Amino acid sequence: MKIVHIQASMPPSGNAAYRLSTIMRNYGLDSYVLNLMPSFKKDNAYVNVAKRGRIFGKIVDYGVKKIKTFRIRKNVYFYTPLPAIGRDLVSMSLIKEADVIYVHWVSGLLSINNIENLAKTGKPIFFFMHDMWTFTGGCHHSMECEGYHLSCENCNMFEWHSFFPCAHLKSKERLFSKYSNLNFISPSRWMASCAKKSFALRNKIVYTIPNVIDETIFKPIDKKVVRQILNLPQDRIIITFGCVAGQDNPYKGWKYLEEAINRIDLDNILIVVYGSGYNQETVDNTKYPIRFLGRVYDDTMLSLICNASDLFVTPSLCENFSLVILENILCGTPVVGFDTTGIPELVKTGQTGYLAKFKDSDDLAKGIRSILNKEITFDMGQYRSSYSSRNIIESHIKLINQYLKIE
Repeated sequence: MKIVHIQASMPPSGNAAYRLSTIMRNYGLDSYVLNLMPSFKKDNAYVNVAKRGRIFGKIVDYGVKKIKTFRIRKNVYFYTPLPAIGRDLVSMSLIKEADVIYVHWVSGLLSINNIENLAKTGKPIFFFMHDMWTFTGGCHHSMECEGYHLSCENCNMFEWHSFFPCAHLKSKERLFSKYSNLNFISPSRWMASCAKKSFALRNKIVYTIPNVIDETIFKPIDKKVVRQILNLPQDRIIITFGCVAGQDNPYKGWKYLEEAINRIDLDNILIVVYGSGYNQETVDNTKYPIRFLGRVYDDTMLSLICNASDLFVTPSLCENFSLVILENILCGTPVVGFDTTGIPELVKTGQTGYLAKFKDSDDLAKGIRSILNKEITFDMGQYRSSYSSRNIIESHIKLINQYLKIE
């Protein structure tokens, strides 16, 4: 059985599609990732097809995207319209040979026609939804907006009324309802619930299978050894914060962590930020010293950072199934986060960390203080078994066999 995962690009670390494919291969499945943009090659688990791109199509799609996003408001979350031309993959040998196709993060790269051509092959296709884009008019997280339940008219991401989100949503709904071989997987129960309420997926089954992490990499390691490797002080309480774009991404909630940490009175705290580079404003506004580690390009390095931490704080305003939270939990590091979206499925007060009231810096500070003062104890062993790669891959195999009618 050959499985092909379609993914827009291959980030250097934290790539859910690459991790899933790699672990599938570890369990004996013939799995590949079809990468549609230039990237470095990790191993033979994927095929880089960047050189096969059509220059004319890229130019047209870039121009159409500029037109469709011209009146996007500043400081809103990511919005990606459907491309006009996109990339047609059905003629590629890897697609022809595939028994099963997984579609991951492909917004802006596959048009409706491209997706329909894949559907026409009759192969089982699973959309693994890492954010909300699959069932919205183009936004990756709707925040408080529920416009995707109906039609995405009067989208609040635009400075004036735009018909593009509504048209995009309706085109998705027509496509999804037309083909029975299009299936949908959410890594979190929260987003599965959102998908079932959406206009685009109202008549489709949405399965829930968590993201998978290699627990042979993300596991508890001696903190003293790890800190020595990373050249981090042994005598400091280390609080970590990590995400791409880091403190510059307003939806990752850095300002709430900044407010919370400034309300805590301890002498030996060090803040470690990874995923983004040095920021003078952040340093000036925080009363504790900060070490910036920049972008992380390797899962092993991520595991070392998680193990070096006494506490990971994720004041995100929206998360589906956070890989970075699970990475820390599997390394035995407690997590403090807000009670919103998919975060409560992983962060549980007194079990894996502290769940603070949404957008409440005081409660966030309370959670940080409670953990650092050891007022809360943890037993994370059950979560290593709950999110074991074997159990997760077996869920995928069961679902695939259901559609291939394999006993």
